[in-house]
Amino acid sequence: MADFALWATACEKAFCPAGGFIQAYKANRRGAIEDVVDADPVAAHIRDIMAERTQWTGNASDLLRVRADTARDDGPRGAGWPKSPRALAVRLRRAQTPLRALGIDISFGREGRAGTRIIRMRASRQNPTHTTVSTVSTVVGKGLD
Repeated sequence: MADFALWATACEKAFCPAGGFIQAYKANRRGAIEDVVDADPVAAHIRDIMAERTQWTGNASDLLRVRADTARDDGPRGAGWPKSPRALAVRLRRAQTPLRALGIDISFGREGRAGTRIIRMRASRQNPTHTTVSTVSTVVGKGLD
């Protein structure tokens, strides 16, 4: 994909204004990530929770209680939502990558002498979509024979 992006950015002047390809690529990537999050009830709810705050710390049981307190009438109560803390932690681990791309970082750890499992979530308010394509302006014309 990186080679294609490099090639498309170098050729973009022929088919769109400078920077047009990167803008379209980022918009498509962001849309795909949003679709993945929307399709997963756990990831979608975490996105909703973190839209209201910058951080959350607790364990999976606490997060299940937050879900019960904020459950919406989107359909059957708990549809697609894990019933146990362990299942919720597994689903959170799966959702880490797309949520990170939206600016929500989830980390798992242990605290205290008893080694209590802790989930930490932080939301950044900056443009969270990671850049995977660099510009070609510095490469074009330098030894691409």
